[in-house]
Amino acid sequence: MLWPAAGTDVFDTGRLPLPAPLDEVAAYYWSVAWRRAERVPFRQQVLSHPVTHLTVEAAEGGVLHGLPVPAALVHGLVTEVFTVDLPVAGRVAAIAFHPGGLAALLGRGVGDLTDSVVPAGEVLGDVVGPLTRDVLAEDDDGARRDVVVGHLSGVLVPRLEAVRADEGYRTVREAVALMRRREHVALAPVAAELHVSVRTLQRLFARYVGASPLWVLRRHRLQDAVAALDAGEGQDLAALAASLGFADHAHLTRAFTAVVGVPPSRYRSG
Repeated sequence: MLWPAAGTDVFDTGRLPLPAPLDEVAAYYWSVAWRRAERVPFRQQVLSHPVTHLTVEAAEGGVLHGLPVPAALVHGLVTEVFTVDLPVAGRVAAIAFHPGGLAALLGRGVGDLTDSVVPAGEVLGDVVGPLTRDVLAEDDDGARRDVVVGHLSGVLVPRLEAVRADEGYRTVREAVALMRRREHVALAPVAAELHVSVRTLQRLFARYVGASPLWVLRRHRLQDAVAALDAGEGQDLAALAASLGFADHAHLTRAFTAVVGVPPSRYRSG
């Protein structure tokens, strides 16, 4: 079944680990399947992580992201809130790459993919030709994960030694791991801990991630802000702003509103 049967509202999600050696470029397999009892489309919004994804998507009505589906697609990094108008029913099976993982796999920069969704064949080549058919033929997430792993392994294996020798990719992974730690609120200490210059990080992130390292750092701090507000914290927004490295409450509010669309005070209350 491509998506849940008609009835009550259903929105199922899942996540599975990936085997070696694919885990050297990709973080995990994820999936979502939905159906609304009321036959009207709806909008989904997510403050996404700074990574790229390979997806296999199917939807009632045959269109997602303005592209015909079922299809295998590559999603570049999203600089704003990821917003998609979902039809009544659909399914996505996907691989989330590590930051820089797709660039390392391809041996090229991914800046051209930022804020875009494109057919996977344009990025990964003919190896993904039967991917959509093979994934949608399976009935459970474990089998779907294994199908995607098999197809992507055809891309990775010839480049595995190059990926393992890619010092730029390794530096990006290490930098992002530091950025995810809440105590890092500025770029210079991250560069210093890695014994590289800020300019080097800027060059590497442009190639491997498709965004500046400062943008990535700020995205993680905004995600920390959202997580704190979702957990019922942040009653003192000035203190929250200071803990996340913002100069003051006003700077947090401007940055939060620019990305999320509402100020943190309204997000907290709504």
